[in-house]
Amino acid sequence: MKAHNSRFRIHMITSVCAAALCCHGAAYAQTAAPVASPKADVNSDQAASGAASPTAADSINEGLAEIVVTAQKRAENVQKVPISIAVVTSDDLAAAGITNTQSLKMLAPGLEIQSNNGFALPILRGVGSKVFIAGFEPALATYVDDVYYATPTGNLFSFNNISQVEVLKGPQGTLFGRNATDGLIQVKTKDPTQTFSGNGSVTYGNYETFRTSGYMTGGVTDNVAADFAVNFDTQGQGYGTDLTTGKDVYKVDHDLSLRSKWIAQLDEDTKARLILDYFDTRNSMNATRVPVGSTIPAPYGPTYGGKPWDIASDVQPLVTTKAGGVSLRVDQDEGAVSIASVTAYRRTAFLTLYDFDYTPTRGRYGDVAQNDWQVSQELQVLSNGGGPLTWVAGLYYFRANSTYPYADIGFLGPSALPTVPPTVLTDTISSNDTNSLAGFGQATLEILPGLKLTGGLRYTSESKSISDAMTTATHIDGSLKTTIPNFSASQAYDKITYRAAVDYQATHDILLYASDNRGFKSGGFNSSVLQIPAYKPEVLDDYEGGFKSTWLDHRIKFNADMFYYDYQNIQVNELINGGTGVANGARATIYGLETELEFELTHELSLQTGFQSLHGKYDSFPDIVIGKPRAAGGYSINPVGNATGNTTIFSPTSTVSASLAYDTSRFGNRAGANVGVYYNSGYFQDPDNVIRQPSYVLLTASVHYEISDGTKVSLWGNNLTDAVVTNIGGLQSFGATGVNRANYAPPRTFGVTVDKSF
Repeated sequence: MKAHNSRFRIHMITSVCAAALCCHGAAYAQTAAPVASPKADVNSDQAASGAASPTAADSINEGLAEIVVTAQKRAENVQKVPISIAVVTSDDLAAAGITNTQSLKMLAPGLEIQSNNGFALPILRGVGSKVFIAGFEPALATYVDDVYYATPTGNLFSFNNISQVEVLKGPQGTLFGRNATDGLIQVKTKDPTQTFSGNGSVTYGNYETFRTSGYMTGGVTDNVAADFAVNFDTQGQGYGTDLTTGKDVYKVDHDLSLRSKWIAQLDEDTKARLILDYFDTRNSMNATRVPVGSTIPAPYGPTYGGKPWDIASDVQPLVTTKAGGVSLRVDQDEGAVSIASVTAYRRTAFLTLYDFDYTPTRGRYGDVAQNDWQVSQELQVLSNGGGPLTWVAGLYYFRANSTYPYADIGFLGPSALPTVPPTVLTDTISSNDTNSLAGFGQATLEILPGLKLTGGLRYTSESKSISDAMTTATHIDGSLKTTIPNFSASQAYDKITYRAAVDYQATHDILLYASDNRGFKSGGFNSSVLQIPAYKPEVLDDYEGGFKSTWLDHRIKFNADMFYYDYQNIQVNELINGGTGVANGARATIYGLETELEFELTHELSLQTGFQSLHGKYDSFPDIVIGKPRAAGGYSINPVGNATGNTTIFSPTSTVSASLAYDTSRFGNRAGANVGVYYNSGYFQDPDNVIRQPSYVLLTASVHYEISDGTKVSLWGNNLTDAVVTNIGGLQSFGATGVNRANYAPPRTFGVTVDKSF
């Protein structure tokens, strides 16, 4: 009977996955995320004794809490996983005032998430790109509740109902595959419970910022639990002003996110999890200017002053994003193995409008719409129980489409710009398809007590195609000219990636490890500049080693990791007049050291620090655009330069983060304070090493007091030194000349938050 029921449940899982695909057409854990194997070892000693898997609420000898992660597709104590991982919980996010993906660097040194006109540009360990075109996926992958978010237009989101965030560093080419060349960000949301509970918060801050969030969970039936989470942000005043029009910029008109998760225990061995999410944002955070003090080449201009967050533009900046999805995960315990199926569908509609000359002159503007959808199906089989051998195997299918209904670059007021060609509007359209199928497996064998060997392989077969692609120009007299005729093309990419690792549990509290990893990111088409050929896949070989350790009855955690990257066919932004392309001929060496220290100084006082030292150089980078300052203002743009020997982009020599947290009941009710600091030594924006983000320091602070049972008031402040830090910077070409342009991260913000739990 058991075998028959097992076959029936496996058939049910397969049928659900197939139906969903056919319909195509989503630090320190508080709870463990849903995982494929309910019997996976989190701590070998606890597993042997039959103890329950720990969560962040549990502690050892009243020391630091154990952290549960799913970096290897099963629940494990992070200190037992031979991978460099930074983990941040909802409590850490709240204490540091982090409400969105872009601020994660405060708690994960080496991580940087920039943005350009509403596109997320994640960078880790100096690996990343400023490319923002349809069909291009970042090298640092983003997952939310086991679902890969492919499009960077949907990866700038506010946090909602977060349990924890895991940042896996280095290539994850075996278990997570393509486009995880540099690692991944895993966002985990809370699971619903049978017990009715919830919380809500209201925040008011400077710039007339208003934020409210709510969460509610409870049982629907004896075997079904559900939750609902909502978050809404708005600003009455922008960080800056458009000096030309007088309108506010760097302003969030609205940012709404909704999420609901349903978990059903179908029988003793079968669990299903359904998640629905949606977010809708409208803002002018893509406001961009020529930095104060920089010169502007004729015929653009004039030069203007103001604050860094002020612009002088004849085009009001705008970003609108509407995105949502549904995912279904089914976990099945078959005794010796566990089976997990994850089926997901997502859709994103995106629009951005921006001034393309960054001055009051009636010059260039950009008006771009991009629509994306994706469907994915993953099937995992994991070994259960103890023994010297553990393994996981699976299949992964991914299909996506990224379309430009229009990508317009306009030239306004040509009489004022005699050097501009007689073109009013250039419109590019294209439809970009991705089809990817992969099989993967990884096994770990304990060959001697405490000594383990891990090997993993993944084979990916992927095709990229572009269709209905063309560029047309509308002339002043209203006539049309086709500059790139309608065409279609396709490319295929097949790649084997791997992981080989050894780790040794020297003592119960000290793990030593070394690994050799390969990741790859597939090639594709230059969808906004169609005259450029397809770009090739990039490959990153990573050699690293380190240790993880706890001391003084688990009151101190100290981890260190060293890595060496051989990075080939790097995909970086290339300046093309009127568009963005991909340069693909570089090879670089990047290496560094990371450390992480957490110290429970007293029962009430704790310290967390992180450090990264980084060195990156282009070993070879011919035929790349190079900018040089011009006496007449702006920069000359040499389309055939050489960046060999230059420092790799986004590669600060050092980054440091530290936070000191105090929590006590000495004042009757619970009270506490948190101070955080982040230091970045600065980095170059482009391979030519012309524009540099100077070193900077970010300072955050908060205090909180529980005024009654379940009600807490917090005062907080971010970027208290009012540091000027670019979200995106570097040169923008206007043919043979160009300007330095910059978009900035938020200035000093502060406010008060009231939280209520029930």
